[in-house]
Amino acid sequence: MELASLLRPLATLAGPAAVLALGSFVTALVVTGEDGLEASPLATASSALLLVAMLGVGAAALAALVRLREADRGTAGPAVAVLGSVLVAGGTWASLFVMPALASNFPEALEVELAEVVVGYIASYLVFSVGWVWTGVALRRSGVVPGWLGVLVIVAGVAAFVPSPEPARLLLMGIAVSLLAARLAPAPATAATVPAAAR
Repeated sequence: MELASLLRPLATLAGPAAVLALGSFVTALVVTGEDGLEASPLATASSALLLVAMLGVGAAALAALVRLREADRGTAGPAVAVLGSVLVAGGTWASLFVMPALASNFPEALEVELAEVVVGYIASYLVFSVGWVWTGVALRRSGVVPGWLGVLVIVAGVAAFVPSPEPARLLLMGIAVSLLAARLAPAPATAATVPAAAR
């Protein structure tokens, strides 16, 4: 079984997980307000769902890398998208495990704004966005996916860099990679392309 086929189920989960993450986040915001958001179980659920979405996004980046390599196209964009997905997933992991613990035990730590954390957060999303825009361009040029889907990946990459709550900025990307997952499956072999030993 090919790697792209193995990654497809995880990538397909990205869209639904991102939608549910945004719904949980908005509900938490309405119920608790901004002040109690970090300690809210709904916000924690949102972070967990977002981490699932990010695993799907990373899987889609790997699948795109494999498909572009099979098509003898450049793979630098998907490689950067994989790196960016890992960086953003690390921030999502921190939101799931570190932030609730800080909110419960050291709430004053959340009030301190550290420049290094902000720079790291921005840098992670910059790598993520550049990688996915580059991947969308490569997919569109290669013809591996329909042109509209390449454009959607490009738009999702740009949207991911727009300042907004994390579930909102990753919603379009989750939907784009869920759609991308089905299209990145390898083309079925025809009788002409099946090796003689396999017939």
